[in-house]
Amino acid sequence: MWSIKRNLMGAALVIMWSTHTFGNPLIEFGKRCLIAEQQLNQVAMQVNQRQQNHQQAQQVSQGIKQQIQHYETQQARLVTSLEECQQASKNTPYCHKVRDQHQQLNQLIRETKQALLDEEESVSLYSYELIRDDYEQKLARFQMRCRNSNQHYAFIQNPEAYSAVCHNEALKQTQTCSFL
Repeated sequence: MWSIKRNLMGAALVIMWSTHTFGNPLIEFGKRCLIAEQQLNQVAMQVNQRQQNHQQAQQVSQGIKQQIQHYETQQARLVTSLEECQQASKNTPYCHKVRDQHQQLNQLIRETKQALLDEEESVSLYSYELIRDDYEQKLARFQMRCRNSNQHYAFIQNPEAYSAVCHNEALKQTQTCSFL
């Protein structure tokens, strides 16, 4: 009988302690803010990745545009030779060579322009800006709720809540657990 009472009292103490620890609204506030901060950090990484992808796509696009310009310059030089071939003998080996080069350049220009379109469509500025705007809105909400609020100040000032949520050095470096 005594052991049953002792077990029940022990269970009651565990329930009271867990209710006290996890029922503390400041601890719950801190935990929610840490989760929100972690999610915000993931969105920030996505924004950075999209920005890098966009910058790389711009560099690739610039290189492709220069390549197109180079092909078009070569093609313009061949046009004069083609005109000379049309006026002189059309079936000479030189004229065949010029026509083949002109056709090859036409094909290269078409393929390169298509590659440019594909590259520009793959990573659009529009999607990067949408993700960045979404991140900035989430950051503002996070800062208002978890950083610049009376509840955050109370959380930071409460040693029990602070130590329960910010129990290691890595967590103390987060915005939720930092004093500044």
